[in-house]
Order: sequence, then structure tokens, then C-alpha cells
Amino acid sequence: MPEPSPAFDFDADWNRIAKLIVQQSLKTEPGERVILHADPTYFPELTEQVRIEILRAGAVEVACAMRDSPGLHAARTALRRQEEPELREMEDAAVRGLFDAADIYIWLPTSWQMAYHQTERILTTWPGRSVHFHWITDVWDPHVFRVFSEACYRALWIDHAALDARQRRIMDALRGAEVHVTCPRGTDFRLNVRPDAHFHHGNGDASRAFIADNARPGSARDREVELPCGLVRTVDFEGAEGRVVAPATHYAGRFVGDMALDFAEGRMTRFSTERHDDWAQRRWEEETGDKDLISELNIGTNPELKPIPGVDGFPYYGYGEGILRLDMGENWESGGCLHSSVHRWMSFADASLTANGVPVLDAGRLVLE
Repeated sequence: MPEPSPAFDFDADWNRIAKLIVQQSLKTEPGERVILHADPTYFPELTEQVRIEILRAGAVEVACAMRDSPGLHAARTALRRQEEPELREMEDAAVRGLFDAADIYIWLPTSWQMAYHQTERILTTWPGRSVHFHWITDVWDPHVFRVFSEACYRALWIDHAALDARQRRIMDALRGAEVHVTCPRGTDFRLNVRPDAHFHHGNGDASRAFIADNARPGSARDREVELPCGLVRTVDFEGAEGRVVAPATHYAGRFVGDMALDFAEGRMTRFSTERHDDWAQRRWEEETGDKDLISELNIGTNPELKPIPGVDGFPYYGYGEGILRLDMGENWESGGCLHSSVHRWMSFADASLTANGVPVLDAGRLVLE
């Protein structure tokens, strides 16, 4: 039997959100062509309001495509639609053709059960711009879904000018600096950000002018503006040295506790896990590509997306003010050159970070003046 569809129980001012997406963020212009991905069971009122705002902007809706339900995803998996190269390319080529007919792409809340990384790969060469408003994906726990949804909703209405200024100060401090990261579990780690480093500036601006001025060639991230917003990220660094202790980690579907990773001359030289270490080592050997490299440095800046007491994890992928995220493995989506079966996020709510000795984070607080 197919899995039942989840119940996305949350209400909001959907018209206000639609105006934020279409008018304030995208600054949609008359005559622009728009495609959307949406799930008719996940905030359908929002989908309706966004489509109305597209009309009011004088733009043209090319298509509003449904994403995969649990049952459809199961059928796609059984038929190997993403595993067989010929079948995958057939689908990807068709979707690329749809993007060729559009200037704007809007990803509304959906399940993750979809053609993974299909649109992201298209965005690496597509000249348009997009908004990712995909909320927090599936319902695992109704309470968690509600409190995370409430946090995401509050995070939409922050002072964006103040956030933009905060992000610019961070980018100025990091560019050309030796970055030193510590945390109470034993992280003591350094890397060097290049003087000409490009930063993804996640301030919520998806306008034609901002994307034209700030998008790095080949970077899907720079053309997929997240709402809620708040992350500053770069792939332009080198010389990783020291130890990173990632807290409460899942690896390949199993909880392994803290994971300690040692780096020298830019590469990971060894790692160990608090639990199931032998199993983790065997699974690591199966990974491929640039698996042993730190690939992205990310700092969250949104004051409404901080950790929620009593709830595991972070609302919206570590975009909260003071959260540090180090990524390992591939970084092509952000315009980097690394490709791997590994794409690990290591997030810290209690990290301290200095740039050339200047404090940026102090025990999870953004302190840069």
C-alpha cells in the first residue's frame, strides 16, 4: 500500500507571504515568464495566492507542476527513473526545456520526494533566477513541524536591511582572513579564506538586478534565493588544519554520536565516531570523489531561526544567527569544483570563530561589530 500523505497543519497570512515572494524578493516584472513547483496537499492556499500575485505583477505563468507524492515516488524508485542514466537524462532534458521557456522559477513547499538535484543542476547554466520557499519538507512529528513552521514564518518578517548589513560585515571580515574555529567538544580548526573569495549573499533579494550583479557563473546557489533567508557562504578557502568534532551525528542512516575529524594540509586524514565506528569506517570506504575536503563555510544570520529549546535540530538548515556550518564533499551547487558521493553538513550552535583574530562568533553568538 502506498504511504498516506502527511498532514501539513499550519495556517498563516498566505497573501502576505505571496507578496513577499513575488513582489519584494523577486521584484517580478511585467512580461516575465514563471514556472512553479508545488504540492497540492502542502499549503495549497499559498500556491493559489502566489499564482494570483504573478498575474497582478503582469507576468505569465508558464506552468505550475506537481512534485512527487509518496506513492509516485515509490513507483519512480521501482522503475529506476533516477538511477538509469538514459531515463534520467530523458527526464532532465524535458525539464530543461521547460526552464528554457521561463525567466523565474519558484519552488513552493513540497516533499523531498522528487528528482533529487534535477533543478539545481539546471540552474548552474540557466540565466534566470529563482526563489526556494520549500519550508521544512516532510512531517516527522506534528509538534516539530508546527514549532519549526512558526519559526520560519517569523523569520520572513525580519529587518532585511539590518540583516544585509550584518552579512556584509561578516563577508568583509572573512575575505582574506585566517579563520579559527573552536567549540567545547574539542573542535580546534583553521582555514584560510582567499582574498578574492566570492560569497553567496543570502539576504532574500532575488531581483533581476541583484542576481545579475552577484551571481557567480556556474553557481546554482546564487540563482536560488532562500526564503526565509540568512546564510552567508563561501567555497573559496584552503589549508584546512586541525580537528572538527561534529555533534550528535547521523551517518549513512545510523546515529553514530559525535564524529571527530582530523585535517592536515587541507585534507581529512582520519575520523572516528562515538558509536558504531567500525561500521562507519567501512561505509566511508565506499564513498567516492572529493570526500575528504571541507567544501563550504557557512554562517547563519537570521535572528528568528535560532535553536528551539527542547527540539532537536535547527529550523531551516542552520540559517539562524550565530550558527556555524561546515560542509564536506561536493560543492558544485555553490559554484565550487568538488564532486563526491559525500555532502555532509556539520552544524554548531556553540562555536566561536575569529577572522585574523577578530571575533565573529562567540559561543554561538554573532558578536562582530
